[in-house]
Amino acid sequence: MEILEYSYDIDNISYSLDKYFDENTVFFDIECTGLSPRKAFIYLIGYAVRLGNKITITQLLANNEAEELEVLEEFERVICKYDNLLGFNSTRFDEAFIVERCRKYKFNTTIKSKHHVDMYLTTTKAKCLLDLPNYKQKTIEEFLGLHRDDKYNGGELIPVYQHYSLMGDQESKDLILLHNFEDIKGMIYISDIMAYTDLLTSDLRYISHESDENKLRFEVETSINLPNSINKIREYGMYIIKGNRIYVTLNLFKGSLFTFLPDYRNYYYLINEDIIVPKSIGESIDKSCRRPASRQDCKVSAEGSFVALPRGFDVGNTRVFKPEYNSKEAYVSVTDIKEDIFIKITRYMLKH
Repeated sequence: MEILEYSYDIDNISYSLDKYFDENTVFFDIECTGLSPRKAFIYLIGYAVRLGNKITITQLLANNEAEELEVLEEFERVICKYDNLLGFNSTRFDEAFIVERCRKYKFNTTIKSKHHVDMYLTTTKAKCLLDLPNYKQKTIEEFLGLHRDDKYNGGELIPVYQHYSLMGDQESKDLILLHNFEDIKGMIYISDIMAYTDLLTSDLRYISHESDENKLRFEVETSINLPNSINKIREYGMYIIKGNRIYVTLNLFKGSLFTFLPDYRNYYYLINEDIIVPKSIGESIDKSCRRPASRQDCKVSAEGSFVALPRGFDVGNTRVFKPEYNSKEAYVSVTDIKEDIFIKITRYMLKH
């Protein structure tokens, strides 16, 4: 078995890097000769650790299948010193593969006892924000602006490793090590993608708002600084995320709408006047001129500017306005919108 090590400094520690890749975490990635841990073996485990701004990447290379156990034992000695693991599609593949290979050798591993964050599973929770064509590592790298020298994938390198294992040539070895090294370095870089997932549950703070004839615009702040901007257009408005600011624009309707009273059973509808009155007043009116009010009857007209709401959006106790009772379109008056409503609308837009 060979152990290769490379260290480098990073200029600044981003939000995600600081949260997910602290000094008690091991970033790791395996390379194997196939997808089945019962038929294939691990020929390379690369891992990274962090100390301040210094990143150290170590690669454990088995020159042949007989050295696989040495690689597993050395990796176990490393992870025993740390509480956390971090990888990409690593809970379902890398960890499971290591466990199965250790079982073959009747070697006990502590890997399943670690707190393990899988970047792939974490990132897919933010599909509503990212809309990427897929969530493979290279796709995320391209989204974040990383372009690697390695042009191969793990499957394409299997025959390269087999050739190296037989012939020991340096060119094949360099290709194998470069792929694994760039996978790990790329994973460290793309840890920033997890900020988008965290944004969905982060604290949001209202900053300001303004409106004109047709639009209501407001600004919200978050503590998370996103690496790339995001913008989405919805039928009721749009939002732009830049850094730690979210800029929302909502469509306005100017005119007359109705709000419907929830306690309609407490009213009579006066047939001739086309109005509703409380039952306490209506009892004295001739029965032929009144009837129990329906939900549709108990409406109050209002004139002004209204914000179109997303379908299914719950505004709590704030009055909702509609063109008609059965209308799917719903609005709130601009004068009724408070800071908490701005925040709720923002959260809804981010998640839908």
